[in-house]
Amino acid sequence: MKFFQNLVFALCVCGFFENNSLASAGKNGPKIGEAPPPLILSETIQGPAINEISWDKLKGKVVVLEFWNTACAPCIEAIPHLNDLVGQFSNRVVFISISDDNGDYLKKFLKRKPIKSWVVLDGLLNPTRTAFDVHGIPHTVIVDASGKIAAITHPAALEAKNLEEILAGKPCSLPAPQLYSPDDRDVVAVTNHVVAVTNPAPTKVGISIKGPFPKPERGPFGSRGWDWSKSFPDFEAGKASLEDVIPAFFDISPKLVFAKTKLPEGLYDVSAIAPPDKMPELKRQFADKLKTTFGIAIQTKKQNLKVYVMTACSTNAPGIKQVQRRGGGGQRPGGFYLTGNKMDKIASFMENSLDRPIINETGLTGLWSVDVKWQMSKSELNSDSNPDPDKIIKAVREQLGLELISTNRTLEVLEVTKTKN
Repeated sequence: MKFFQNLVFALCVCGFFENNSLASAGKNGPKIGEAPPPLILSETIQGPAINEISWDKLKGKVVVLEFWNTACAPCIEAIPHLNDLVGQFSNRVVFISISDDNGDYLKKFLKRKPIKSWVVLDGLLNPTRTAFDVHGIPHTVIVDASGKIAAITHPAALEAKNLEEILAGKPCSLPAPQLYSPDDRDVVAVTNHVVAVTNPAPTKVGISIKGPFPKPERGPFGSRGWDWSKSFPDFEAGKASLEDVIPAFFDISPKLVFAKTKLPEGLYDVSAIAPPDKMPELKRQFADKLKTTFGIAIQTKKQNLKVYVMTACSTNAPGIKQVQRRGGGGQRPGGFYLTGNKMDKIASFMENSLDRPIINETGLTGLWSVDVKWQMSKSELNSDSNPDPDKIIKAVREQLGLELISTNRTLEVLEVTKTKN
């Protein structure tokens, strides 16, 4: 599917960006030494019947849970490593991969890239992932034979010796995860404790662009966005392409950015901060930085475009509910999910699938969790063709109570051009 080709990292978490393979864990989720939440799953793709997968049925066994999906590049990179571990411990450890993918697409994916573990689908609105407070994938949780959580980690950090420790009833030597909540304000994790840190507002505009870097062999990449938890403008991007950085920095839909010149290749680390009253100056200086560093110019203009206008048509749809705290989410073949975001963010995920700008006119405020899936034809599953928009529009209406109406609007867009010598 073409709309997945530019999806580098299928994680969208407001105000938080992970640029390495260290593990993170939600502050509201289960901790090491505690019993894990129930496994509320909807379908077995590979493994025993779904009613055979519960903590009662798994009592006395060491279990490795892996939260992932097929649109997450670091998740896919971790598959060979996890397959090696399954091969070494298949008689002593149960490995369960929990995905939120479209089931039909996932079956096709497994034929191309086999996974040796059990593969199951989370329930509607991802109750298992929510109960474990997973904000970023891939995310690994290990439960020991006594039924307590022994480790929370990134799959790249999990080694055979760690499983041997847990099988022997010893403490796991993996480091404790970084504790995180999207509502945190400048929080640093130190072992099992969270220490609040106060960062003073900057006194002048600061911009840094480092790179290009190659695609990392392991760990997340492609993170980018504004940290709105601070009292001053703060933008960070980690190993991200300029194609992704530019719309994220200027806070505009990627569908409203038109590159009239080829953008530099490679991945970049970008940071930009400013005093609270210097946002216009920060954007001006960032545009100047792009000009002097890469020879590209950013300008705004008006353009008449085909768009979808999104309105609310139902308040009782099964795939949407209002929530109190922010969360993450991800695109997947045949759908997407978000566990706590505003309607504008939900609209941006629909844009990835419909390949057209979406104007949010729902009037809905606050944070929402959504889970939407649409049917995909065999040709869509096996090719790079875009999904049928009618199927997406129907699924959004029936599952989320949102109407998408095709029309034309004159909008402000960003045009990226090569500077004149």
